[in-house]
Amino acid sequence: MAGRRIKPRACILDIEATALDADIGHLVGAGLMELGGEFRWFYVRRPVDEAKILKRILKEVSTYHIMFTWNGRGFDIPFLISRALKLKLPAEELLKPVHVDLAEFVRENLRLHRSDLYHVARFLGIKKDLRVEGFDIPSIYLKALRGDREAAKLIEAHCRDDLEVTRKVLKRLLPIIRAKQPELIL
Repeated sequence: MAGRRIKPRACILDIEATALDADIGHLVGAGLMELGGEFRWFYVRRPVDEAKILKRILKEVSTYHIMFTWNGRGFDIPFLISRALKLKLPAEELLKPVHVDLAEFVRENLRLHRSDLYHVARFLGIKKDLRVEGFDIPSIYLKALRGDREAAKLIEAHCRDDLEVTRKVLKRLLPIIRAKQPELIL
């Protein structure tokens, strides 16, 4: 089968946390979505479970060739690396996939007033659920820790929506990404 290209495994990563800084907060959960829409959720039910869940995330992420994020270079990846170092986990696993930060890609290749996910999605005609936003997660997580199952479901739904919207934006950007980065073989 000479000449046949094998597509790389690619995912989109998004995390939820109790704070923007890893020395103040901790991981609440992480979602991974494949380009076809398959979603996996890694949830920290109790803060004492963070190391166990983060270890699973690191292992899973390391199996991909390409990882897409939205502002991942400035938040998700440094946050996860910091928490992994604190918890004595192999942070380098996060660096195995080629990382494409779609927010950076938008800032470098589109001329928009803002580059947050909601604004870019709206510009492209993609709907985003705004019932929960990232800054709501710490207070919702406190409710979840007190046993509120609906609160835990809200966090997962928010992460899944962020990933689904990112996936739809990615699909729109793919022709440009392929032209600018043909080595990704997407």
